[in-house]
Amino acid sequence: MHALRQIHQALVPGGVLLDMHPVPPPTRAEVRGESLGEFDDSEFMRLVADAEDTVERSGLFTRESELEFDYLERYDDPAQLLEDIKEGWEGCDFTPELEARILEADDQVDIWERVVLRRFTRNPE
Repeated sequence: MHALRQIHQALVPGGVLLDMHPVPPPTRAEVRGESLGEFDDSEFMRLVADAEDTVERSGLFTRESELEFDYLERYDDPAQLLEDIKEGWEGCDFTPELEARILEADDQVDIWERVVLRRFTRNPE
């Protein structure tokens, strides 16, 4: 809540806050459009839901609009992808089978996610 209050104070009245994050279905790894499998991001989705609830209940912002779209991120090095997930993707995990399929990929690996972009405006204090 502290961060939300800081953002609220930093914005001018009527200022805009953009929020973008993944939404279900689960994130998956692909090679040339063929799925290697889905990540277990159920814990991350719970964290997102909690954060969304906090924003909505805060009364600091009003949601104006949202747009869902597919987001792709390409990794030239499959091992780097796995390292990034292990070190920085809180609430996301993968099975040993998916790890093996990613490491065996003979090409770039894409991460496919469905994301939402939401526009909020700052409410008066």
